[in-house]
Amino acid sequence: MSKRFSIVWTILFLYVIGYFAISINTGKQDFLWLELSLLSLIVSMFLLIKNHFPKRKYLILSSVLTLLYLLSETFRFNAFTVIQGMILFLSCCASCSVFEKCGEHSLRWIRNDKKQDAFVSIVIGIVCGILWGGINFLLMRGSNPVVQTNVFKALIVSLNPAIFEEVACRCVFFAFCLSMAEGELKGRFQRFTGWFMMIVPHILPHMLFSMTNGIIESILSWLISLVLYIVVFGFVFAFLQKKRDVTSAMIAHGIVDWIRFCIFGLPI
Repeated sequence: MSKRFSIVWTILFLYVIGYFAISINTGKQDFLWLELSLLSLIVSMFLLIKNHFPKRKYLILSSVLTLLYLLSETFRFNAFTVIQGMILFLSCCASCSVFEKCGEHSLRWIRNDKKQDAFVSIVIGIVCGILWGGINFLLMRGSNPVVQTNVFKALIVSLNPAIFEEVACRCVFFAFCLSMAEGELKGRFQRFTGWFMMIVPHILPHMLFSMTNGIIESILSWLISLVLYIVVFGFVFAFLQKKRDVTSAMIAHGIVDWIRFCIFGLPI
């Protein structure tokens, strides 16, 4: 393990320790999301100090995504919304500062090698979103009541996870790994670390760890839930980012949550 990637895994270890401490002592998922946002902020500041802010076009991209995120918070706008917006802007800038230096090894915001590439990315995002939205519905219908929701309002709110989670909770962590690898993930261990950082930190706030059923049973139950989340959802969005582009992942993620919000109600 290289010294640089020892730092990556040390940061991840501390994050996981914090996750368990928050889960056990507070039992509140909001605090878990706050911890993940703090991790994103720390990583983003490190990358910006190392690489400086990116070119103007990426600053514009970061600004547009931030404005769309702020729009998604229209129905619950508060001081925390502004802080999250700042974190999103910085994480997007930080990711771009790495990607503009790393060329072909970077994630793409939207694939545009050919004229139809952007359209194909949109279609892939829509199809994956509908498929995994259906899977999510089947998993949730047994334990969640149906709640009538304004479809347009649900669409606006779904911009939140589509943008914030895909950029500030996934994309920037891959950029961090890429930066620590000096522009290219070489070997199985570094590539595994890249995938791990794209999936696991984002998955953890979706699930609380509790000791209600004893230590062994609680750990086994938590591990099963973790694996299911990774296989069913985490890997899919990471795969889209890595193998296609960030746009397709944002569209798919947004549609999954839009379907959920339309059927089971808004998280506000």
